[in-house]
Amino acid sequence: MTAILNQPPRLSLVVLSYRQFHATTGPCLATLLPSLKDPHTELILVDNASDDGAQALCADWASKHSDTLYVPQSCNLGFAGGMNAGVAAARGEWVCLVNNDTLFPPSALQALHATLASSPPELAMVGPVTNHAGNGQCLPFPPNHPVVDLGEQAMNARTGLLTPTYRTDFFCVAVRRAVWQQLGGLDTEFGLGYYEDFDFSLRLRRAGFEQAIAEDVFVAHHGSATFAGMGAAQQQLMRRNRALLHQRHPGVRFESARQGNVHALQHLLNHVQAKGWNQALRQRAAWRWAALLHDEPKSPLKRWRWRWATRGLRDTLAAAGLQPQFPHLNDQP
Repeated sequence: MTAILNQPPRLSLVVLSYRQFHATTGPCLATLLPSLKDPHTELILVDNASDDGAQALCADWASKHSDTLYVPQSCNLGFAGGMNAGVAAARGEWVCLVNNDTLFPPSALQALHATLASSPPELAMVGPVTNHAGNGQCLPFPPNHPVVDLGEQAMNARTGLLTPTYRTDFFCVAVRRAVWQQLGGLDTEFGLGYYEDFDFSLRLRRAGFEQAIAEDVFVAHHGSATFAGMGAAQQQLMRRNRALLHQRHPGVRFESARQGNVHALQHLLNHVQAKGWNQALRQRAAWRWAALLHDEPKSPLKRWRWRWATRGLRDTLAAAGLQPQFPHLNDQP
């Protein structure tokens, strides 16, 4: 047992904290507590110089959980700088960047470990599915539903799918540490945040590595909690960083979550054509179809065009005997 414990962990979780400890970082850490018992996982907590007492609360939490490595910062380094500082202290084969406004269902880390253990060497970055994201990782639920519980139950049916993606949303992402080091981590020119994950995704693709959505890993995401209250400064930051992304990557494509969902559905159908349907794939296809209908354009003309563009996909799903359906708890109708 001692020899196993002395080996570098397979996965280093890096949680970045900034303000609002009781609303974000604390609940996130609570869902990660079981990982502290796993010798293949380490937890690194970074606070980005919170000025509302969160830094002291992080220090107190780390003092009560001795397996946690606490890395406080003396100034706000932004998302890129804060995550770079955390990864610099990591030892794992994979590093998993964790936004503090996420919650992990009980089986999420086990599913992530299984996915990483079976990943081919060319796959260098993996992101889970979630209820809130800007790409094909987004699999929403109807309003006012228990997201963590529904996500946990929905993942019980394993699809085994790794869906190729153009970019990965960094609310939660696992990256091979050697590739992270090769690419020099996140670009701190993006300041406090926005689009540094898009930039990293494109640099990773340019270096010849692949990235994918882990369809069997669900992590709940609140979304934009760190930037709440910035007002007009938030929009200015987004515009500035979008322009910087265009400058760094002139051919960049901006695809919506609905387009990402279509790509994921098409990948699923290609997989089915090669290997056939099973119950897990049918459930996932029904969920993604429901998400497709839920996320239709609001404009009547754009909605008509969207339905026309996706008619073949919907016809194929219907021909397989499927109906669009969101997951629901077993004790709900």
